[in-house]
Amino acid sequence: MNATVRNTFAQIVFGLIIAAMIALVGRLVYINIKLAPKLNKLAIREHQAYRPLPAIRGTIYDRRGRILAATKLVPSLFADPAIIEDKISAADILSAILTENPEKILHLLQIKPKSRFVWLARDINTDIADSIKKLPLRGIGIIYEPKRIYPGGTLAGHLLGAVSIDGKGLEGIELKFDKILAGTPGYETYIRDAAGRKIWLVKNKCKPPINGKHLILTIDAVVQQFTQDILAETCKHYHARSGAAIVMIPHTGEVLALACYPQVDPNKFAKVPPNVRRDRAITDPFEPGSVFKPFVASYALQTSVVKMNEKIFCHNGAYTIGRRILHDHHPYGELTFQEIVIHSSNIGMGIIGQRLGNSRLYRAVRAFGFGEKTGIDLPGEDVGIVRPLHKWNDYSTTSIPMGQEIAVTAIQLIHAFAGLANNGTLLKPKLIRAFVDENGQITAEDTEPQPQRQAVKPKIAKIMVTKVLRRVVTEGTGRRADLKGYQVFGKTGTAQIPRRNGRGYEPNAYVASFLGGAPAENPQVVALVTVRHPDRKIGHFGGTVSAPAVKRILKEYFKYM
Repeated sequence: MNATVRNTFAQIVFGLIIAAMIALVGRLVYINIKLAPKLNKLAIREHQAYRPLPAIRGTIYDRRGRILAATKLVPSLFADPAIIEDKISAADILSAILTENPEKILHLLQIKPKSRFVWLARDINTDIADSIKKLPLRGIGIIYEPKRIYPGGTLAGHLLGAVSIDGKGLEGIELKFDKILAGTPGYETYIRDAAGRKIWLVKNKCKPPINGKHLILTIDAVVQQFTQDILAETCKHYHARSGAAIVMIPHTGEVLALACYPQVDPNKFAKVPPNVRRDRAITDPFEPGSVFKPFVASYALQTSVVKMNEKIFCHNGAYTIGRRILHDHHPYGELTFQEIVIHSSNIGMGIIGQRLGNSRLYRAVRAFGFGEKTGIDLPGEDVGIVRPLHKWNDYSTTSIPMGQEIAVTAIQLIHAFAGLANNGTLLKPKLIRAFVDENGQITAEDTEPQPQRQAVKPKIAKIMVTKVLRRVVTEGTGRRADLKGYQVFGKTGTAQIPRRNGRGYEPNAYVASFLGGAPAENPQVVALVTVRHPDRKIGHFGGTVSAPAVKRILKEYFKYM
């Protein structure tokens, strides 16, 4: 081959190389400019993954550090539909392990085909989770997410409430302090290998979760348990439809127990009917009946419309006022002011109401906090029913002193009674002692009593507790609450239940209540038991149904303390 041919051949080869390089550069330019967005999306879809990082909900403790509500981690199944090529096959495989309808799984995979995260099953069995981990399926994974548990079962169930599967507070303490307990969820974005395993995290695309704060309540789990048990036994014995019980420290306002019947287990909250889940102690107003008398009586004593030893003629059991006739359970002639309360005379209280007049009577009702919320840290508290003064009439003058024509909640009753036991000073009912962060540091503490108002003077309150309400238990309608050695004081109440759709009362329908505390000289604890619709054939009076229950609660309390 001569030199000319060799040069020509070299030029051709060189030209081809140059052309190839130009074509390659052009292809690279095309790929980087035209195809780059599409290829980046494909790479991200294949190698980059996202998953949420749930925060751990704060634990709820009783006043002595016992756990009332906690969180455990449970396996849940998720999918990345964007990288699952054969969704039908994946649905068939997973449905066999989960024993679910494959169409349900397929629907979840197809509803958002480009989604990077979708739940397929929550809170699954650990063995099932282990089986799924071994499957050669891309785009399927297990996350351990927090689940709320309540170790005590029904213990303080109404008070605590519950959370949804997504960790949202539904009722009770869980709802009231949801934002504080829940914390803030996070997320992470990571690069994975061909098997879907995490290799490294993507910078600036991760946010760690912030766990919720813990909550310490004023509730004592032991007091709560025996209060619930005694209430349940009482309601069952008298075939009652429902009931409520509250135990409180009068000089601090701290609630030691708040119970309702029927009971509810927060672990099975979704299966419980709404009417059972309702916290009746704060949501259900009722006519209080005679248990309301001490509040009007103490205000009457303070305003000097009556004196301690003054005798009032009680008309031998029937007192005619216009077209109305007031009756007493027993016919009484003359009774002292004290005896009117001790023997629960409707006529005597009606006469005291007439002496007060509607204006002062209205002030008495409002002085003890009726007609407004107590401020307890629970959602759904009802204000009760206290009609405006301009709607009161002559019937109101004699009805309200004996606990009719108004409606109160259980928490309002114990709130007012605790105020009377606390030298006449009403305190805000307290459920919260402290908030604690995940490092065990107290971030907020509430140990000081919160005075709301002075209902009556300390001297008047002291007289009512030691001279009048103590005698209700020793010689009056509350004798079944007497506890030897503890100076129990209290008041009974038996109220009829008004008709829902008309005037008058339901036949043979009652609310039996008892407010009690001890010791009278220096009250350390007060308790209320109220029972709705007890069977009249067995017993329906407050002194019969509820007084023994309060006696048992007080006995257990002092034994425990």
